[in-house]
Amino acid sequence: MWPLCVTPGGTGEDVPGGDVRSVLRATDADPPTLSPHVQDQLAAGRDQLTTWWPSVFALVLAIALLVWALRSPRRKARAWLGVLGAVLVVAAGVALGINTWSGYAPSLASATRLVSAHAVAATETTGALTPVSIPVADALKMPESTTWIYTPPGYDASAATRYPVVMMIHGTPGRSADWTVGGDMAHTMDVLIANGLIQPMIVVMPEVNGFGLDQRDTECLNSTRGGPQVETYLSSVVLPWVDAHYATAATWQSRAIGGVSAGAFCAMDQGLRHPELYGAIASIEGYDNPGDGGRAMLAADAEYAAHSPGVYIGTMTFEHPVPAFVGTAGKGDPSDRLSNEKMAAALEARGQEVEYRSVPNGYHTWITARELLPYALIFVSDHLTVERA
Repeated sequence: MWPLCVTPGGTGEDVPGGDVRSVLRATDADPPTLSPHVQDQLAAGRDQLTTWWPSVFALVLAIALLVWALRSPRRKARAWLGVLGAVLVVAAGVALGINTWSGYAPSLASATRLVSAHAVAATETTGALTPVSIPVADALKMPESTTWIYTPPGYDASAATRYPVVMMIHGTPGRSADWTVGGDMAHTMDVLIANGLIQPMIVVMPEVNGFGLDQRDTECLNSTRGGPQVETYLSSVVLPWVDAHYATAATWQSRAIGGVSAGAFCAMDQGLRHPELYGAIASIEGYDNPGDGGRAMLAADAEYAAHSPGVYIGTMTFEHPVPAFVGTAGKGDPSDRLSNEKMAAALEARGQEVEYRSVPNGYHTWITARELLPYALIFVSDHLTVERA
């Protein structure tokens, strides 16, 4: 187990089963980090979308268009065309700036998956990324959607080899492509496998919020207000479909669930309440209750509490060990950071293995998520077992 690392500013408030300050022990040394060689490989492939240059170019172009328009006051059509062009370019520049700050699309190639669900074929050294449509009954009130599936290099469905599965849930607002774009999942998996840091695994990235204007913050819950049955969809539709169509080991010992933000809450709640399905959890920038989204999905306070890890960890029954990775943004919402510290402390106080890792200068963005993701994948890989033929 790697040592727990406390973000400066944590408090000593009581937590179920222990105290944050006493359980999340400060250490003299930082937890191990990836080698510079691996970090360079992970950063490879990112282009100018991760820099401020596209926004700067857009600003310069907008100024040029305005000058062009103002120099022709008698040509009203030309003037209005220049102003309109400047407005559109500024809007594009703002969008590019938001992307740079959040780190959502690290490259133009990854951004294309936002508008086109094309498969990425495997090579000798890289895995495949495949969009699939999983049939779902109308009774679950889940829209038809795309689930992205990563298979590792050398994957052979006809071979006797069985693979562990990691289910990764996006945040809100968000969509199933988020982990393939903002998380750079396929490339991250390829690098970690090539360097022997994780075992070959299948990654499943489903949709839990709907599409476009129809999006809602489901928190992966079964609505008791007549809405979508997301928990049932994940456990009784997605996982059985993946097990039927891919070479999975299909046991809790070989399956993990993870996510970012709302998806991290989903991973913690689903992972703790479904020991028959999951053997490890990866929570990245999450929190300890279902928030406003949960209030909209659930009709009663008792239901809300029953889906709040911050409430039930201290008294729940653990049918088997549930190792958990908990990652936070050091400069994110202080209340979220504290709730993560308390969850990690409560889990460790209950005898579970926990790795708590904070990015000190990180905000609640995909930049932080990408920094934490390799450590989360290494952690769950170390705790998933598969009987090899």
